Amino acid sequence: MHNDSSSLSGNAGRPIILLGCGGAAVCHEMRSFLATKEFNVIHVEYCPDVIGLDACHFPDLILMSSHKDCNGLDVCEKLQKNLFKRRPASVMIFGPPDDDLVDQAFAAGADEYISEPIHWNLLYYRINFLIQKRKAELELSDFAGRLEQTNRELKDFTYVVSHDLQEPLHLIRAFAERITGKSHSVLDEQGAMYLQRIEMAAGRMQSLIDGLLQYSRLTTQAQEFVPVDLTDIVREVISDLEVRIDRQKAKIIIGELGIIEADPLQMRQLFQNLVSNALKYSSCGQAPRVEVFPLPVPENADRGNICQVVVKDNGIGFDSRFQEKIFGLFQRLHGRDEYNGTGLGLAICKKIVERHGGSISARSASGQGAEFIVVLPLQQNKKG
Repeated sequence: MHNDSSSLSGNAGRPIILLGCGGAAVCHEMRSFLATKEFNVIHVEYCPDVIGLDACHFPDLILMSSHKDCNGLDVCEKLQKNLFKRRPASVMIFGPPDDDLVDQAFAAGADEYISEPIHWNLLYYRINFLIQKRKAELELSDFAGRLEQTNRELKDFTYVVSHDLQEPLHLIRAFAERITGKSHSVLDEQGAMYLQRIEMAAGRMQSLIDGLLQYSRLTTQAQEFVPVDLTDIVREVISDLEVRIDRQKAKIIIGELGIIEADPLQMRQLFQNLVSNALKYSSCGQAPRVEVFPLPVPENADRGNICQVVVKDNGIGFDSRFQEKIFGLFQRLHGRDEYNGTGLGLAICKKIVERHGGSISARSASGQGAEFIVVLPLQQNKKG
C-alpha cells in the first residue's frame, strides 16, 4: 500500500480518495494526476485491500480500476453487499470503453464508470461531483435520522404526559363530586361558585388530555389503508350526530364522494371533526346548513389519482387572514365563553390528511360561512 499524501493528518479537511489500481499504464497516470489535486490519496495495488481500508480511513471516494490486475468490479460488488455497515463513499470505476464492463460496473453498484482514454478535466469534475453528492446524501440521512428520533420522542412525551396527567385530574374531579354530593348544603354562594369553576376547569382539562392522546395516537395506533367509501363514512358521521342535528334543526346535504384507499377510522374522525365544527360555529338565529360534496379536479392536476371533498357551511365563518393559523395546535379564534373546545380539532384533521398524503385548506370570510377543501390520493403506498 502507498499513501501518495505526505501526511493525512497534515492535510486535514481534504477529501480522501481510496485508489485501487494495479500496474497498468493508466494507473500510473491516475496516481500522477491525483497527486496534483487537493486530495488525500491512499493507493493500493491489490483492489481487495480496499475492503479493509475503507472502514479505517472513511474515504469520500473509492476509485478503482476494472483491469484484470486489480478487478475493482468484484470489490465494488462486495462493498455493495456488505449489510453490516453503510457504505461510506461513492464508488467510481475506470477502464476500457467496453459496454459489457460499463453494465457490469453499474450492476455491481458503482456510481460512475469512466472510459479510457480518460479526459482528465472531466474526471476531476466527476470526482468532485460524486464527493459532494455523497456528502449531501450522508448529511440528509443523518438529518432524517435525527428528525425521526425527535418525532418519536415527541410522540412518547405527549402520550406519557397525557397519561400521567390523568391520575391527579381524576382525583380533582372525584373530590369535587364528593363535595357536591355530601357538603354542598354547607357551602355559601361563593363556595358553590368556586366549586362549579373547579369542575368546569377539570372538564376542560379532561377534554384537552383526551385531544392530546387522540393526536398522538394518529400514527402510533394507525390502521392499514383499505378501500373506503367516503359517502358511507359521512353518512355514519351524520347518524352519530343525529340528536345534535335535530336539536339545531340543521340541514345536511351529502354528495357522492367516491372510494379511496384510507384508514377508515381516521376518515371518520376527519369528517366528524369537520361536520361538528360546522354545527358548532353556526350563525345565531339561522338553522345550520352543511354540504359535503365532491369538487372536480382541475385540468392541470393529476386527474384519476386524487379526489377533492368540500365541507361547506353557512355559519359565522372567520377572517381569511387566519386560514392557515386555524390548523395549528391549540389555535382558537374565539374565547371559551363563546364556543367550547380545545383547539385541537382542525390540527387533528390536518395530521390525518397529511398521513394519507393529502392536504387540507380553508376558505372563509367573517359572517359568510366556511369551506374546508380536503384533497386525498385515491391510492396509497401502504406504508401508513
